[in-house]
Amino acid sequence: MTASGSAREVPASSGWEVRLYWRWIAYNSIAFVIVLSVGVALALLGSDVLHLSLASRHVLVALLIATLGAVLFGGVLGTLQWLVARERVAIAHKAWVTANIGPALLAWLLIIMPAVISAQSSDQDVSMAYLLAASQSLALGPLLGLSQSLVLRKVTRRWAWWIGANLASWLIVDVALLLLSRLSGNLDVLRGDGAVAAVAEVYLSLIATTPLTGRALLWVLAPAALTGAEDP
Repeated sequence: MTASGSAREVPASSGWEVRLYWRWIAYNSIAFVIVLSVGVALALLGSDVLHLSLASRHVLVALLIATLGAVLFGGVLGTLQWLVARERVAIAHKAWVTANIGPALLAWLLIIMPAVISAQSSDQDVSMAYLLAASQSLALGPLLGLSQSLVLRKVTRRWAWWIGANLASWLIVDVALLLLSRLSGNLDVLRGDGAVAAVAEVYLSLIATTPLTGRALLWVLAPAALTGAEDP
């Protein structure tokens, strides 16, 4: 029934399990805090220490920093997510981590590094530019789901639903933030002002996706959906 806990009673079709659900939320939340915090340090390293700018030609350095950021994202988030997924199925740790690195690298190259370099060139707050760019990279959430689904399709017949679940969770959070920004003058993450509020909202926006993806993961990895399992 499960990869490491076959003795537990898990509904065959829904896959609901309170313990794994809250572990998913907690582990992802911890990962986002670590990734964003260390990412700030990488952004500051790239701008303040290496003095990156749009005209500095430090392309290789920017690529190196983006790669480090992506590996950090894939290693931390991927590992903590894998600790939950392996409770249901035997997924290779390396494969799951690698599935996280690809989308993260695109986010760093297409969104985060350009924002950091632009902030450095215009003497703006680099750490804030990084955090705001990280929040904008939420749009790549569905790409993360697609990448991870390629791993899940080897173990579950519901693997394609994981793409939709990620798309839905990111869209719901983005729409909620947009609506709140229209209703509240204190929600500044989309406008880039209000440093303390913006930082808090970046973290919360990422963490807010975890309840939705957590429930979806349990359903996608429900015993009845696993490859070789018989439907009730």
